[in-house]
Amino acid sequence: MNLKFSWLILLLTIFVPFEVIVLKYLPVSDTAYSYLRFAVEIFIYLLAGLLLLRFLFLKKLPKGTSIDKPLLIFIGYALLITVINHAPMLQAFMGLRVLLRYVPLFYVLAFINIDTASARRILQAMIGVAAIQCIIAIDQHYFGISSIWYPRASDLEIAGKQVSFRLLTTGAAGGREMGAGIGTFGDSVFLALFLVILFVVTVASLQKTIRIPRSHKWMYATVLVLITLALFFTYSRGSVLVAFAAIPIILLLAGGRKKMIVYLSVALLLASPMILLGVFDKGASSEPYINPKIKYTDPLSNITTVFSSSYVDNTMQYSRGAVLTEVGGHLLSSFKLLGYSPAQDFALEKAATNLFGSNMPINNLPIINDVYWVAFIVYYGIIGIIIYFFILFRIFQASVFVAKFSTDPYFRIFAIAMAALVVIAIPYSLILRTFVFRAFGFYFWLIAGLVFSEWRSLRKAQALAPLK
Repeated sequence: MNLKFSWLILLLTIFVPFEVIVLKYLPVSDTAYSYLRFAVEIFIYLLAGLLLLRFLFLKKLPKGTSIDKPLLIFIGYALLITVINHAPMLQAFMGLRVLLRYVPLFYVLAFINIDTASARRILQAMIGVAAIQCIIAIDQHYFGISSIWYPRASDLEIAGKQVSFRLLTTGAAGGREMGAGIGTFGDSVFLALFLVILFVVTVASLQKTIRIPRSHKWMYATVLVLITLALFFTYSRGSVLVAFAAIPIILLLAGGRKKMIVYLSVALLLASPMILLGVFDKGASSEPYINPKIKYTDPLSNITTVFSSSYVDNTMQYSRGAVLTEVGGHLLSSFKLLGYSPAQDFALEKAATNLFGSNMPINNLPIINDVYWVAFIVYYGIIGIIIYFFILFRIFQASVFVAKFSTDPYFRIFAIAMAALVVIAIPYSLILRTFVFRAFGFYFWLIAGLVFSEWRSLRKAQALAPLK
């Protein structure tokens, strides 16, 4: 049974990045296509249901994980604030589902006792898929995006809310930067989210303390070069910066403190020419910000633009900076303990009315979701974000435990990567809806499940070990 579950999860691991393309060419109606977009999620629920039935049939429920109680408290709290605010329950359920829809995958993996061979297959599948995505993205950057890579546009109404799967075009209104690659994800942002996770996993696999065949490390190092190039070609500045920020965290977790100092010194040396040549120079920074959605910008210049005052001014006035300062600052100063409920449209409108009245600084309310922790406070309040951060802390603790005590190199890779992902997810979620998007959420909870599978085995072994 465990073997069958692990093979099904391996199939999902490979399928998810190609889902958009596979579904696009199915000979079905637009309505059927829209519903098929939920097939992966439904399949995960079925796996979790089958595993639960198996445990009930055997009359032997497994011991839980360290996140069970805080997770139940979070769900109960979300339902409570929905009732208190008289929010539409179905809409609230849909909002909560989007955040936690891959948690059942976590429990399936945590409870089926994944073996070394399965963990190795999942790692190799993820890195192999990443290599394919990178080659496609690099080709798209240099030669343009063929129509075969674009997703199928469709609309679907769920719980009274219109859900649209749209095509991204170039230009300010289209939302895609000129030259950006989308892989098979249909969106450069989704590709960037996936590549950040694979960047972290691959860097973790290359650590000296990870005992895997040298030939595998050379292969993974080659893929890491491709991932780095493709990340730049997504034109997601935050994704590139966050990915590189994970490197010292991984080095610390893998026990390479001396190596981290050397690498940071080399990075500073390499970065010094940019500083000396005027990245931070007032004359260069005073140049007007050029939107890469309107005019082609080379990938490196796209990153260095972050350090210009024109970019900062543009962000603070019209983009995420405005949401963070105007809305986020007001939320914190008002000390909003309880959120308005996971019913997103209801919560955003109520927050706008209660906190700002007719002086709402943001005309387009859904844009608040792009600064996800601000939106999170709107939905769940300060109490809710504290509970969620505690869940992430428990995942971090378990990951460090596995990285320290496991003798299996593949579980150690996933544990080191998971701990680093938890850390970088905090700043990353200030610029993207990380846990909501499938490209990040699916693999985040997949890796967490693998880590907790080993965590449960280690805890069991410790409990059975004789006292000295």
